[in-house]
Amino acid sequence: MVKAVVLYNSRTGNTKKVAKKIAEGLGVESFDKKKIPDLQDFELVVLGSWVIMGRISFGGARYLRRIRKKLASKKVALFFTSAGPDEIHWKTEKTVPRTIGELMFESMERIINQNQNVTVLQERFYCKGYIKFGGQEDNIGHPTDEELEQAKAFGEQLKGILEA
Repeated sequence: MVKAVVLYNSRTGNTKKVAKKIAEGLGVESFDKKKIPDLQDFELVVLGSWVIMGRISFGGARYLRRIRKKLASKKVALFFTSAGPDEIHWKTEKTVPRTIGELMFESMERIINQNQNVTVLQERFYCKGYIKFGGQEDNIGHPTDEELEQAKAFGEQLKGILEA
């Protein structure tokens, strides 16, 4: 069996829930950014984080920078959670309109593939989360059971790619 692992950065627990479902679909373990295992034996590393104001979280960017050298010659799949839909990012409205997803995945890829030695798969996953701001919460109930099943299906899809 090909070895794979799911790594994530989570603040409210949404990204953790999604990571666990992706790992379940792949039939592997998931780890928080604070407990990253030795990546030497893994062929596929699935990386996830969350978005804040249309950008990767500071903690997410930091953990990706910290492990990027360990990703050399690995296959990498990306996922993220966001408090809103994948809409046009406000900074790109008047120029070349780009979605938050496009910018997020581009940012994650730029961080981990700085030396052009990582194979970043085109298979990617995005899931809506909930907002917790100033003591108020919005979008409660995300990720939904349906979204978590989609995350599991994403893991199964990655497992199929590896076994092919």
